[in-house]
Amino acid sequence: MRDRITFWLRLAAVGAGIGLALAARELAQQRYLADGLWRTALWEAGRDSVGGAVAALAAGAALLAVMLLSRRLARVEGAASLGERGRRYVVFLVVLTGIAVCVSPQHGGHGVGIPYRMLMPLGYAVMWLALAAAVWFAGKRLSSDEDNALFRLRWLSVVGILFVAAFLHLWTRGFRPVWLGTFSAAALAACIVGYFLLAAPARFAHDRLGLPAARLLGGRLGWTLSALALVGAVALGMGGWMVGVRAGATARAGGRNVVLIGIDTLRADRTNLLSAGRRDLTPRLRELGARGKTFTNTIAQSSWTLPSFASIFTGLYPEQHGADHLTSSLAPAQVTLAELLREGGYHTMSVVSCEYLNAASGMGQGFEVLDESQVRGHRAVTSQELTDRAIELLESNRDRPFFLFAHYFDPHFCYRDHQEYTFADWYRGSLREAVQNADQNAFCWMIGALGPAFANRSKATAEDRKFLADSYDEEVAYTDAQVGRLLDYLERRKLWDSTMVIVVGDHGEELLERNYSGHSTTLYREQIDVPLVLAAPGVAPRSVEPRTAEVRAIFPTILQFLGALGSRRMAHQESLLAPGPQPALARSSTRPVADPPGPGQFVPKYVWLTCITDGRWKLIKDHLRRRAALFDLRRDPGETQDCSAAEPARRREFERALDRLDDRVSGGRSTRPGIEASEEQKRRLKALGYL
Repeated sequence: MRDRITFWLRLAAVGAGIGLALAARELAQQRYLADGLWRTALWEAGRDSVGGAVAALAAGAALLAVMLLSRRLARVEGAASLGERGRRYVVFLVVLTGIAVCVSPQHGGHGVGIPYRMLMPLGYAVMWLALAAAVWFAGKRLSSDEDNALFRLRWLSVVGILFVAAFLHLWTRGFRPVWLGTFSAAALAACIVGYFLLAAPARFAHDRLGLPAARLLGGRLGWTLSALALVGAVALGMGGWMVGVRAGATARAGGRNVVLIGIDTLRADRTNLLSAGRRDLTPRLRELGARGKTFTNTIAQSSWTLPSFASIFTGLYPEQHGADHLTSSLAPAQVTLAELLREGGYHTMSVVSCEYLNAASGMGQGFEVLDESQVRGHRAVTSQELTDRAIELLESNRDRPFFLFAHYFDPHFCYRDHQEYTFADWYRGSLREAVQNADQNAFCWMIGALGPAFANRSKATAEDRKFLADSYDEEVAYTDAQVGRLLDYLERRKLWDSTMVIVVGDHGEELLERNYSGHSTTLYREQIDVPLVLAAPGVAPRSVEPRTAEVRAIFPTILQFLGALGSRRMAHQESLLAPGPQPALARSSTRPVADPPGPGQFVPKYVWLTCITDGRWKLIKDHLRRRAALFDLRRDPGETQDCSAAEPARRREFERALDRLDDRVSGGRSTRPGIEASEEQKRRLKALGYL
């Protein structure tokens, strides 16, 4: 009985140690401790160590069950009990697999619906069961020639784990059928050869190193280490829980919540935030503005989704957070708004509908609930179900202060027809099917909308252009109505007196103004001017802010409102709640494609632009073509006339200011600090038309 109890305790201790090693690897990529996020660090370590212990116990039980069953089927003597040798082999397998998992590279994304982080241990577990069943079912009896049998079994386990590791690494790195089969066959051949040719050195290591270490750990030292590992796991878990309870109590005492609503691809000039106008597309956003403040000159930090929302979540410019090209992800080292608020005791929830905001993109950091069920591609209509899901999350969180991020995607191309809106029903041309079903890159090639340099190749008529704009308007109006449902829920729950609500666009959309349909390619107003509306307790209703604002200012604004770890984080920029002036100059940039195209290859998104504006004047700099243009937004709101020749002094002033800001935010780096997206993420983005 004592031996069996010892076995289970040691197995749990091994699992706790493996989990703690995984947590240490994760924390090494973060800045939690340096930024004072002790609760998060303890929570990560405690969760992984306790989870590792539970996983090891479950794996051990499964292995023992398979061994016993296979021995019974093979009618091996002594099938009722595996004895000490069988239990040692189980611990050996768990230790070896734990080492393999700890040294495995981390991967984002999923395979056959299973997160890669879980897929690798699952693959090893399958290998465990196959080895155990094969060896015991074949009737291998450890009672005869025990040392040789144990050595062969352990050496076979090492070789099997190496092969499974090679196979899973190739799979998660994006190798597909032909290459995966070729490399897997080569890896299998290498493992078989190694099993026979390296048996002698393996036997030497087994006898001279493995067995003495096992005997040492099997004595009092093993008991001591097991006790320390288990106590440490429980202590870390309890520590994280206690710090979390205290943080939650502080947050509840503050009595405040935040709802951040992001609307993808919503350009400012297609909204009606101050008056209904000719076509009232956004009455619900205007109602929200009546409760608080409307910003009439807001600049997105980039003209596409990932860098813009990453700037909102971190308060940084794209070059600073590093998620600034099409195949990048937000690095784990970047501390996000959700991580800070989770640390402060808030329940963090996210409902998203775009690839660039899912866990694989790094944008799920800090969210206790990340709902990706509405990430369904360009052709899906998701706003209604997304609102339903957001309301469900709020309903299930009645007792805790919360931070909810809801991301709406429907204004993004392609444009689906909505029966309740008839703006585009008049059209009888040939583009209706393409507008509703093609991806954006294919649509641009189809009509020759490849940018200003290819204007003479455009096949779009005036009717086509109006139809495109009217179809976009239908999507905007539909999304506004669904956002209104979420606002109505806040009204029913009587949350307005305790909740900050922010609605913001991440970027705009070019509707063939410069012979292009889409975004990420320029920094003109149609691509970076976005709506921003804020309502919160203490904010004067129906107030209008005409000064230039940046979307990254949402980060310190929320921290100031909640008083959560805000003092150090807000030193670099002004909150939108601050009474003083907003930044005199707002900056935006876009560099979606990191590497130049090949010879003779045309890539419309191979651009590198930065711009700076004070609301009246705007300078756009093209770094690839080494030229810049100055625009007078008051006289030329469409940004069609470069006034550099008429305003040389102002041009030099703005260019110097932009160069200084570019140098400051880039830090003199020629490479970005972000991380590369997984191969599966790249494939999904390509299927959606981003690449």
